Amino acid sequence: MSDFGYGDDIDLTVTLELDDDTSVECDVILVFEIEEDEQEYVALYPSSGEPDEIYLMRCNYFDESTLEMEIESIDDDDEFELVSEAFDAIMEQEDWNDTMAEDD
Repeated sequence: MSDFGYGDDIDLTVTLELDDDTSVECDVILVFEIEEDEQEYVALYPSSGEPDEIYLMRCNYFDESTLEMEIESIDDDDEFELVSEAFDAIMEQEDWNDTMAEDD
């Protein structure tokens, strides 16, 4: 479980503590909500990792006014499947792909 908050920085990063007690620095690439359960999730990409590694995590806000949140693993297989499908659908959208291409 890791904490981070939105600041004035455009490039958000978070350090994840992995199950094997190692940590990995990640860039926040997307925060999105799944309307069915009114839960927000975050997609993280290792800052210096393999191109195919994306971490999908659940977000829980400590304080909505400052947008400080806690990030936690998704342990439920059904929930992870739902989040993965939502993330894939967002990534397939033409507008999102154009935005990502502009950032390169």
